[in-house]
Amino acid sequence: MKKNVLVMLMGLICLMLAAGASLAAEGYPLRAKYPKLKYISTEELKKEYGRAVIVDVRSKLEFDVIHIAKAVNIPVAQKTFDRDIKELRSKNESGPMVFYCNGHACEKSYEAAEQAASAGLRNIAVYDAGIHDWVTATPEKTTLMGETPAVKSRLIPTEKLKSHKIKYAEFSKKAQAGDAICIDIREPFQRKEIPKLPHLRNIPSDRLVQLLSGSEFKGKTLLITDAVGKQVEWIQYYLEKYGIKNYYFLENGVLSAQN
Repeated sequence: MKKNVLVMLMGLICLMLAAGASLAAEGYPLRAKYPKLKYISTEELKKEYGRAVIVDVRSKLEFDVIHIAKAVNIPVAQKTFDRDIKELRSKNESGPMVFYCNGHACEKSYEAAEQAASAGLRNIAVYDAGIHDWVTATPEKTTLMGETPAVKSRLIPTEKLKSHKIKYAEFSKKAQAGDAICIDIREPFQRKEIPKLPHLRNIPSDRLVQLLSGSEFKGKTLLITDAVGKQVEWIQYYLEKYGIKNYYFLENGVLSAQN
C-alpha cells in the first residue's frame, strides 16, 4: 500500500514539474534556445536595482520612448557593442550586468547577454520580461517620453495600436489618395526589397521623429511601414504627441507586402 502511494506521489511530482516546464516555455519561448544564460525576474531586478548595471539593447527610438530609468542604451546591433559594454562594465564590476529589450519573445536581450559572455564578461543576466512588464510593475523607475516616473495612463493601449494597423490591400488602396504619403522607416541596410507603392519615401525612423514636429505632414494621410510591423509601435507615440491623427501602419510590415 505504502509503495503504491509513493509511486502515485512520484508520478504527481513529475506531472507538476512537466507542467511547470511547459508554462515556463510558454511564457518565455526563447529560454530553451539559450539554456546557459542566467535569468532575472522583475522582483529580483527591483531588489538589485541600486547596484545593477542595466543595459537597454534596443534601438535609440525605442529607448527614447520608454526605458528603465537608470538603463544605459547600447544597441546590440551596433558595431561597437562589445567595446561599449566592456567600458561600461569597467565602471561597475561588482553588481550584476542585466540586459533587456521589449519582452518575452524579444531575442535581442538573449543575444546581447550571450555576446557579453563570449567577450569575457561575468555576472551577467537577462531580464527577459522586458520593458512592458517592468513599466506595469515599476512605473516609478521607468522613463516614458522623457518623464520619470512613467505615467501609466500615457501608455498607448495595444488595442489602439491594432486599430491603426491595416492589411496590404487596404494600405495599397489608401496609398492612391492624393493626400497620402507612404513612408518606409527601415534603415538602408534593411531595404533589399522595396514594396511597389506610390509616393513612397524612405525616411529612417529617427529622422521621421524629427520631421513629425514640423508642418510637412500636417493634414496628410501617413501610411507607414517597417520591416515586420514592430517598430511602428514606437513611432505611434510621436504621431500622437504631435497631433497627427490620420495615420496607418502596414500590418506585418514589408514582410506582408512581399507575401
